[in-house]
Amino acid sequence: MQENDFYDDLSGVLERSWRLLKQAINDSTSPARTPVLISVSADGLAQGRTVVLRTFNRQQRQVTIYTDVRSAKVAQLRTQPACTLVAYQPNPMIQLRLSTNAIVNHNNEITQEAWAVMPGPNRCNYLTDPDPGSISVKATDGRPVINAKSAPTNDENKIAYSHFSVIVFTINELEWLYLPRRGHRRAQFVWDRADSLQSDWLIP
Repeated sequence: MQENDFYDDLSGVLERSWRLLKQAINDSTSPARTPVLISVSADGLAQGRTVVLRTFNRQQRQVTIYTDVRSAKVAQLRTQPACTLVAYQPNPMIQLRLSTNAIVNHNNEITQEAWAVMPGPNRCNYLTDPDPGSISVKATDGRPVINAKSAPTNDENKIAYSHFSVIVFTINELEWLYLPRRGHRRAQFVWDRADSLQSDWLIP
């Protein structure tokens, strides 16, 4: 997609944004694959961390991540599902700010489908003991010793799956920022509850 296809065209901007998210899923080296997820803690403080996008559904305006259900972000998103994902791609310089509502899936059809195709070493990521975020007296990742061919035992697999969750983020607002030398551009796309779209240019 060429710059002139979106530089002064709102529909082109939205198309470029969707393509960026699709590329993030298909290309593991894409910077947009690892956005910052910003949620709110119980004491009202913003909490940001890098996450890895796993799927993107353009029709549903949804992206997903995998995480340990014991992590702090899960508790935060269950309490306050409204959250923000910020992705940035340096070449070209495009930022996407996605205002979303999050749904935490745990031990259901969505997690079963994701777990079924997950490699063994990746499943071991959910065997940390104690819980993620716990204080440790030594440097450790909390997992059993694993290598590129490791797979959990049957008992470990049950434990790991019990910790696994898939968070689905539905995009309610997409804000796009583009920073070329010829002049910056910023646009906003908002979907209401009836899925009607309002598109506007913003001052960068």
